Amino acid sequence: MSLTLRDAQHLCWKTFRMINDKIAPDKGKEWTPLVTVADLIEDSGKIASLIKASEETESSDKEGEKEELATVLSNVLYTVFVLAENHGVNIEEAFLQVMNDRVISMIS
Repeated sequence: MSLTLRDAQHLCWKTFRMINDKIAPDKGKEWTPLVTVADLIEDSGKIASLIKASEETESSDKEGEKEELATVLSNVLYTVFVLAENHGVNIEEAFLQVMNDRVISMIS
């Protein structure tokens, strides 16, 4: 399945709303933007730990480490999309602008 960044952002938002509006209240929990940012920070720390561990050791489970890193990176991407949608940011347009700015700064 192929998605644009905008499609992915919308899919993440729909999933987030479904979980937050239907499932989370049954458990007495709700994800606020601040809690979502805390999850982002936690996952960023996991990424740092995984990268550090992979650079410091010669592990025999490279595929397992790669899968774990892929999962955590995907969690970060999901969280970024949810935060962007929550705050009215079109992440696809913003990303393309940042990439354009970087290219311009490199050739200037």
